[in-house]
Amino acid sequence: MLSGSNRIFLQSAARDFKRTGAVAPSSKALAQSMTSELAANPLHPIAVLEVGAGTGSITEEIVRHISRGDNLDVYEIDRKFAGLIKRRLREDEPFRAIQADVRVFNKAIERIERKPRYDFVISCLPFTNFEPEVVREIFEIYRAVLKPGGICSFYEYVLLRRAARLMSGKSAERERFAGVTKVVRDTIGRYGYKNQVVFRNFPPAAVHHIRFTQP
Repeated sequence: MLSGSNRIFLQSAARDFKRTGAVAPSSKALAQSMTSELAANPLHPIAVLEVGAGTGSITEEIVRHISRGDNLDVYEIDRKFAGLIKRRLREDEPFRAIQADVRVFNKAIERIERKPRYDFVISCLPFTNFEPEVVREIFEIYRAVLKPGGICSFYEYVLLRRAARLMSGKSAERERFAGVTKVVRDTIGRYGYKNQVVFRNFPPAAVHHIRFTQP
């Protein structure tokens, strides 16, 4: 029997896969990898931004590593997902116990005020589904909202971009995939410092940690 969050995920994915960008909620292993730099952080208070939280699989892991005085802002463009996270904050045990300040915004990340306020950005956006210029803008937003030395963590599904490129019969789609690949690879090549492949996820995912400026 499907849980409420899984049912909402499947409904949203069926309605708009381009926005959801996944076939299943993130696994515990992926959530732990995405938050590994946050978990290793000894300094508080901190401010965390999560983008594209979905059903809150990774949000649930984030709140394990924040405490009183910390702040977590969650941006989720899907109305049902945003509502689900707000409900989980009120009702689910892992969330009810937190003492940090958590806010959920049902907005696109492009609407955020671009000033350095966050120590960590946890991005769950499906870059493969976007136009290259959108991906480039999103990375610039992350750069703008991170404090000096702040860390951005994001993931991509292993081989998904290549498989999608091969399956696409339209040259425009192939060019789009190639453009997204270039933006992501250039960003990792310039700013990345740690990568990990998570096989215990469906599909397997590569997690990247980048730092736009030195601490």
